[in-house]
Amino acid sequence: MDKKHLLELRKKARKVKPEFIVKESRHQAGVKRRWRLPRGLHSATRQRYRGKEPLPTVGYRAPAEVRGLHHSGLLPVLVHTPSQLAKFNSTTEAMVIGSTVGARKRIELLKLAQEKKILVLGVKDIPKTLASINQNFTARQKKRSDKLQYKNKKQEEKKKKAEEKKQKDEEEKKKESSVSVEEKILQEQEKQKEMAEKTITKKQ
Repeated sequence: MDKKHLLELRKKARKVKPEFIVKESRHQAGVKRRWRLPRGLHSATRQRYRGKEPLPTVGYRAPAEVRGLHHSGLLPVLVHTPSQLAKFNSTTEAMVIGSTVGARKRIELLKLAQEKKILVLGVKDIPKTLASINQNFTARQKKRSDKLQYKNKKQEEKKKKAEEKKQKDEEEKKKESSVSVEEKILQEQEKQKEMAEKTITKKQ
């Protein structure tokens, strides 16, 4: 059977396919909206009573040839590095860029995909996406450089203030030392005067 026809059949089947969930999840907040096989002895769903929730069966599956394919008919392949694109087949595979890939590598991957004409899932317009990523990248770089400049400026100001403080402290110390020398001389002179006065009084 043709792949295109099978994809159309899968699309139609998906529209009719019910949501397989735990029955109680519709009216009980504590029960998660997920599928669990009913195991109750008297469970109407397990016994497949008419009007009850359907159970997952083989008939709901997609055709084996198109199972896991994108609606474009290509197989999605997760890519993290440019080296992975060396063995990439653009006729049967579509590229999905990993969520952990950074801006610089993402730009590189998108450029390579554009050159090799590879379909990139999740990207509508590659040139537009490249422009927006580049813009964000340059803005981030500018922000980082401004931050570094501000940091360096702050450090320089800090150093300058520290040097000024050091100079002030040294000047104050010099002043104190000069004052202390003068005071010492005066004290010695006073002592000598006192000694002289004492000797005079003794002689008298």
